[in-house]
Amino acid sequence: MSTPRLSVALVTPSYNQAPFLRACLESVRAQSGVEIHHAVWDGGSTDGSVEILKSFGSPLSWRSGPDGGQVRAINAGLQELPGDICGYLNSDDVLLPGAVAQVVKTFAENPDVDVLYGRAWWIDAGGKQTREYPTLPFDAAALVQHCFICQPATFWRRRVHEQHGWFAPEFDHTFDYEFWLRLMKAGVRFHHLPEFLAGSREHPATKSARARGQIFREIRAMQFRHFGYCGRNWWEQQLRYWRDESGSAWARLLPGKKDERMYRLAWWPYALFRRRLGGPLFYRPGDFRC
Repeated sequence: MSTPRLSVALVTPSYNQAPFLRACLESVRAQSGVEIHHAVWDGGSTDGSVEILKSFGSPLSWRSGPDGGQVRAINAGLQELPGDICGYLNSDDVLLPGAVAQVVKTFAENPDVDVLYGRAWWIDAGGKQTREYPTLPFDAAALVQHCFICQPATFWRRRVHEQHGWFAPEFDHTFDYEFWLRLMKAGVRFHHLPEFLAGSREHPATKSARARGQIFREIRAMQFRHFGYCGRNWWEQQLRYWRDESGSAWARLLPGKKDERMYRLAWWPYALFRRRLGGPLFYRPGDFRC
């Protein structure tokens, strides 16, 4: 029996990302052997992005103008595009050659898999691979402590949205992680593909680089919403952020960088909520790190 032919809906949200946009679009255009419906939702860029979009022509579709922000642009784009498999690729990230064909093949051979994520590289502003993104085989307990799923290397079936909703705009900086946790809690089946699929770009303008305080606040909010507690790793990383990055006068009261008392400090807020729910209170220091 032949495997079903699946198509892919891929949205690229973008705003003033001209230095990276062309590499992103070319990485999608280079995918072969698979039907991809690709759309760029540009938030009204003024940096030359529109000229780049015009130069690509069909089959790429695009629009430029106010879109309500990244999350709403992705949701609207995926709702509008056809495709059995969904994904989004930020305009500063790239797909690796043959990535989408591997994804479609794996989905076709595994009809019970809902979410598929692969390995990925961190890349710098110039596109050079700097180190491997720390993905792991799927483990629910580990996902609460650490987001080991690399977003640009992740795809999911459209039925996931039909059954469990869309990305939540209230988690502007961490909506992908909230989505993974929501699906995990609902019993959606994840599959780790041990192949390199994407490059996730690091540069100073990314949300993860310029808004770490907001990221930690959103992670606490989503984990309390879904589980009633927040993973101990995130408490520890919050303490490290206060000490190393916040500039707070209170930072001098926290243990130094090599002082293991930071682990014990992070245990208290975690245990306050976790003990009421049962389960282990401890994990090994260093198991989960940002």
